[in-house]
Amino acid sequence: MKKKISLCLSSGGARGLAHIGVIEVLLENGYEIEQISGSSIGSVVGSMYATGSFLKFKKWVLGLDKLKIFSLMDFTIGGHGVMRGDKIFNKLKTIVGDQNIEDLNIPMKIIATDVVNGKEIVFKKGSMYDAMRASCSIPGLVRPFVYKKTQLVDGGVLNPLPLNHLLSPNQTLAVNLNETKINIKNKKASQTTQNSESSYFNVLKEYFYFNKRNRKRLSFFDLTYKSIHIMQNKLANEMLSKHPVDFIVNIPFDSCYPLEFYKAREMIKLGREMCIKALKNTTKAIV
Repeated sequence: MKKKISLCLSSGGARGLAHIGVIEVLLENGYEIEQISGSSIGSVVGSMYATGSFLKFKKWVLGLDKLKIFSLMDFTIGGHGVMRGDKIFNKLKTIVGDQNIEDLNIPMKIIATDVVNGKEIVFKKGSMYDAMRASCSIPGLVRPFVYKKTQLVDGGVLNPLPLNHLLSPNQTLAVNLNETKINIKNKKASQTTQNSESSYFNVLKEYFYFNKRNRKRLSFFDLTYKSIHIMQNKLANEMLSKHPVDFIVNIPFDSCYPLEFYKAREMIKLGREMCIKALKNTTKAIV
């Protein structure tokens, strides 16, 4: 008889590919996932599992490289974000078709933030892709999703680890992608011949990732990036204190930068390793 477990998947950009490794380990250890709640990238991976297209999704992300990622960035001038954010989801729809959330194989809740009214929005029915698009609208980077005459942004703004939306779970495993206590330094990128693809990507890294050069003062984007993840880790820890879980998988916030989806293999492996460690501790976890 399989062990039932509820899964809470946090926000955290490309680090969320670690969610794939976590789900794999749970299935390999005889767990049956009975419900999922997710914010931002957590909503994407959770939904892909709930559709029954998990392996197809994994194969797609493993095929991503820097050039493919750059080609999916639909830049825009003006508005409330650097990117429209539609191109990547339109591409994903060709791989895994849209479904209504209420028709998925297991109960799924997707969290977004109503930035106009300052409140949380929980999607339990309707288009899976509309909900994911709203939940992944990173403020300042991706345009808000217009919904019922308001604007929705990333679910991680108010609730990066939505444990409170799991109903009467038997056992619970939470994946926090914003853990700040452990620092894992990125390996130095191998030196390659400069080309147009890498030069464009370096421009993006200058704006959206940490500036790795030693500076006495943080750049605007460095400061914003660090501040967001300190805030999200604090919110996640507060949620864990109110809703103790059986297992907690902590993924360090600097193990991968938000747009480095080409590191899928590395992040899946990290998710697997951290989940294996977490499953050895069966004590109710309180942070």
